[in-house]
Amino acid sequence: MLIRRHPIDIIQLIPKRIKESHKGTYGRLLIIAGSSRYTGAAALMVEAALRSGVGIVYAIATHSSAQVIRQRTPEAVVIEAPEINGGFDKKAVDTIRTTLDEFNIDAIGVGPGIGLLKQSDDFYNGLLELITMHELNALIDADALAPIFQKVRHHTFKPNQLVFTPHPKEFLGMTKLESISDVNKDVLSAAKKIRQVIVYKTSTTIITNDEGIWRAGTGNESLATAGSGDVLSGMISSFLAQGVLPYDAARLGVYMHGLIAEIATHDLGLRSLIASDLCNYIAKGFQELVHYHG
Repeated sequence: MLIRRHPIDIIQLIPKRIKESHKGTYGRLLIIAGSSRYTGAAALMVEAALRSGVGIVYAIATHSSAQVIRQRTPEAVVIEAPEINGGFDKKAVDTIRTTLDEFNIDAIGVGPGIGLLKQSDDFYNGLLELITMHELNALIDADALAPIFQKVRHHTFKPNQLVFTPHPKEFLGMTKLESISDVNKDVLSAAKKIRQVIVYKTSTTIITNDEGIWRAGTGNESLATAGSGDVLSGMISSFLAQGVLPYDAARLGVYMHGLIAEIATHDLGLRSLIASDLCNYIAKGFQELVHYHG
């Protein structure tokens, strides 16, 4: 266990636990993720979300991803959606609509493992209409980034309602830039363009909204492994569902994600850490933040 001081403003963002409570007290998160090609992404996101404290996770997934989630994380409520060529069919929007109507969902996380959809426009237009209608905060990642980024201005979203989490290649794809000339300037400009939160994932991840830039200062090269971004998406989504505001949920998620990588590599080394290890160390991250901030 690492023992060091941590920023009090980050510690104060951790959702409180109260004695007289139940699972609904800590939020209901809807995750929309996975495909036949990327079955593990949805499972990692779901487990990370639950480990980060959300009360209940509903996961809408294709059949193959649903099977993996059920086996890895039986605590989740798994709902299979119509699919085409191993990815979501546009009719999956009806499944999402029914889920939102039936359960009191507090936030949405979408994208990890979702792949390139054959009926992308219909699916994402329908999804964004539902997010708008239900006034939900949402995390956007992976192959959902570009189509949603391009559609945001055609829908009525509150400022800082959505959190986009691209790595450099995804950022270029969603903004249609040919290259990055100045990271701070380009990412801040993109955030101002849509008035939403962007988490630009690199070795020195930055978080921006239309007001400025923030860096966590945690993490190391062990995070350069498949699935680590899916874990981060689950963590931030979890905090959204627990009522943390999107910009703050992004800051808390990125800070903790880096911290648990540091704690895990203290035990496992830099080379052998895999994304599922990160899920197992989320608890130790909370313990350090809560008990050793001194």
